[in-house]
Amino acid sequence: MLRLFKIEWLKIKPYRTFWVLFGTFLVLFPVSFFIFAYKFMESFSARNATMQEAMIKGMIGNPFNFPTVWHTSSWMGGLFFIIIGMLFIMLITNEVQYRTHRQNIIDGLSRMDFLKSKASLLIFFVLTGAVLVFITAFITGLFYNDGALNIFEGAHYVLYFALMATVYLIVAYFIAIFIKRTGLAIIIYFAFVCIVDNMLWAGLTFKETQFGYFLPLECVDSLVPNPFTKKVINRRHVGDWSLIVAATGYIILFGYFIRKKFLKSDLKT
Repeated sequence: MLRLFKIEWLKIKPYRTFWVLFGTFLVLFPVSFFIFAYKFMESFSARNATMQEAMIKGMIGNPFNFPTVWHTSSWMGGLFFIIIGMLFIMLITNEVQYRTHRQNIIDGLSRMDFLKSKASLLIFFVLTGAVLVFITAFITGLFYNDGALNIFEGAHYVLYFALMATVYLIVAYFIAIFIKRTGLAIIIYFAFVCIVDNMLWAGLTFKETQFGYFLPLECVDSLVPNPFTKKVINRRHVGDWSLIVAATGYIILFGYFIRKKFLKSDLKT
């Protein structure tokens, strides 16, 4: 796997779009998080805070102190990780459009090697995102620490983020392998992530059923809910372990269909 990742890295290293989008995630997420934390603490910690601000703070607590900052960082990191999903689609579909995947196989790589090389890139993105979320939460929490003794309480949300990122990328992988056209694949990905999944969840949830929490993306989104509304809107009664099992099942299922499709596909198209 490491050898395949090195080959993959040699291919993407000179790709300017990769550095633009990857760099955007690496910079924009922590900078936005720090700015948002500063503005929040400045507004809601002020002695002259309005009654409305005091009520809001009472409902949501302090999302930038330990241990809640782990949750907040993981949730916000998930919002920005959609950029990586788009990048991942581009890296896969470009290989198909420019026929470089055929050249890789002609040069000696098997079809499974091609799939594994993309999987190694997926793992790289997930690990990078998880480390960034961890560092961002840790620095912010230390800066606004109000005397918490166990600062790593709640750090399991970083693991939830890693699982969420994996599911988001496996969905992007699936769409890229089946659609093959960069623009259309990205449109479908954004539509599914931002519209379809949320609409299905809303329709199922407001019918007083818990099935909506087992949708492909919602099962991981629910592990890291919006920390600013969790005490206001909380309809989930499904345990975390049930959602983790569901997410793992989706990863295996999408992986199976990706493998089946690519191994049987005509590389000329």
